Amino acid sequence: MTWLLLLAQLAANLLRLGAGIALAARRTQTAPGRRTLALAALGGAAVTLVQEAGGAPVLVLGAEAAVVAAAAAAGRRDRLRPALFLAVFYEMGAALWEFLLAAWTGILAHQAGWTAAAAPAPAAGVWLTRLLLILLVLADRRRALETTPLVTAAGVLGFFGAVTLSQQRVLPLEEDLVSTWILLATLLLVALLVHRLNRQRELAGEVARLKQAQAAILERDYQALRRTYADNAKLYHDLHNHIEVLCHCLDEGDLAAARRYCQDLRGPVEEMAHTVWTGDPAVDHLITSKTARAQALGAQTQVNVEFPRNTDIRGVDLTAILGNLLDNALEALAAAPADRRLLRLTIRRIQQTLIIKVENSYGQAPHRDQGALVSAKKDRTRHGWGLKSVQAAAERYEGVLQTDWADGVFRAVVTLSFQPVKLP
Repeated sequence: MTWLLLLAQLAANLLRLGAGIALAARRTQTAPGRRTLALAALGGAAVTLVQEAGGAPVLVLGAEAAVVAAAAAAGRRDRLRPALFLAVFYEMGAALWEFLLAAWTGILAHQAGWTAAAAPAPAAGVWLTRLLLILLVLADRRRALETTPLVTAAGVLGFFGAVTLSQQRVLPLEEDLVSTWILLATLLLVALLVHRLNRQRELAGEVARLKQAQAAILERDYQALRRTYADNAKLYHDLHNHIEVLCHCLDEGDLAAARRYCQDLRGPVEEMAHTVWTGDPAVDHLITSKTARAQALGAQTQVNVEFPRNTDIRGVDLTAILGNLLDNALEALAAAPADRRLLRLTIRRIQQTLIIKVENSYGQAPHRDQGALVSAKKDRTRHGWGLKSVQAAAERYEGVLQTDWADGVFRAVVTLSFQPVKLP
């Protein structure tokens, strides 16, 4: 019987550790490996032995928090501090709810001996808490519900549950014990508030950096378009002079000179001439200029565009998407072998969905961190925002960005949902 109780205690501790690691790893954006999880299981077994040996509850909670934090950080020092913060208050919250559920089970059953270790109420509190933790982890992984409001609600309910216990008279609870749990519940609420404010600050900083990157991209494309229009205006301004020179050559019968002069004029005209791909001048210039740069790098370029003219997709968002994807492609082309440089741009409409696909040669597999693409450049604080800008623009149209790499070719596919609009 003793071994069965020990195994039950071990299973309960492992479930609490596993749920804590899963929740903390999601928020620290890490992915603990099998070895880390195996070491965490050994840590859970050690904690169980300490608990069965009569170790102080504070010592047991501290040891569990250390195991959760170490596993959630997954060997990354920059994640250890937030992981430890989450682990400590996760253990406090789990312990609080074990106490509350055990106490209220004893109250409902009018079980005066609920404080005994072998009584049904504490066991019910432990396993009910484990069930709630499992449901929370499943909801968090599937994103069926936003877990942050759930955790906040659990903290608020825990606080009011502890306060309510101090007013009941069914069970003989020590006043110091209840006061301790009320204090811990208050600290838990403060921790939730600090975590939420810190998360909002991080999101605000990321949005600010994203907007700064988008503004830089738009300014660059605007300046390029402005230079093109300036060159175009200059050419038309000088057109009468070119016609006068050609007429003089023809009047003199010097056809060879006229032919050479036309050849000299063809270069600037070809540089400014561009195909109407989408009907948006800025986007069309962007496609033309980027493909011209790819051709200058010796890349084989293929452009297939089927763009509906009656969409609610803003030109600024389309420019952000295409500009970032094509800029990344050009950087990859410059580093790819000269005989394997390829750039393909495909824009297709399927009912009310627009699909944008950019394929380019890429000499080596792209860098990833926890499954997400990261910049290969050393200064990642100033680089790596291109794909984030694309993702942000896609999300405005209930779209997604998908990337993959195979056989030396990198593919980025953006899907956008749009609504038809009436043309003026």
